Amino acid sequence: MDTPPTGRPPIPYQPVAWATDPELTKRLRRATQTLLDSLPTVMEDGLGFSDALHGGAQHVCDAAELDYAWAPMIEAEAVRAVTDAFGNPSPALFTPGLSRIVQRIDALPLDEQQGLVQRAADRYVRALVRLLPRSTAARAVSPARGVSAPRQRGGPGAVPDQSNVLPFTPRTPNPSRPPGR
Repeated sequence: MDTPPTGRPPIPYQPVAWATDPELTKRLRRATQTLLDSLPTVMEDGLGFSDALHGGAQHVCDAAELDYAWAPMIEAEAVRAVTDAFGNPSPALFTPGLSRIVQRIDALPLDEQQGLVQRAADRYVRALVRLLPRSTAARAVSPARGVSAPRQRGGPGAVPDQSNVLPFTPRTPNPSRPPGR
């Protein structure tokens, strides 16, 4: 397990800890928010939603000082938020229909995919504000432009707060592995 930039050890993976530890739950939500806020920037390089998502949660795990074992859960929550914004609320993670929904999202023009991810990020932050005190995640602005009203303070000409946006390069998919690995 790598040591995060702060020098403190990351929170290790513990089965079911996300459901029972309020501090960990907050960090996982903030990491998901960071991923959602960061995706439109990555998508500006011409990558569709699925391609941009791949490996992004590992980058936010570094920033949130979470073990990489939490990355799949963060990516799954981001997919859930985007499919919800697409009009398919809370599909079960392993339902066969989820892959078809994601394929339909990937088939949209790139600017529509970016707008969808921006809407998901906006909706996710509103839910976060109801659950948690204001935080960097709640003030973050995704750099997708012209998609929805930016979450920022100040009047016209104010510079959006991009402190929650982490530019990253998506990982190339790994070669096929045998099932169960």
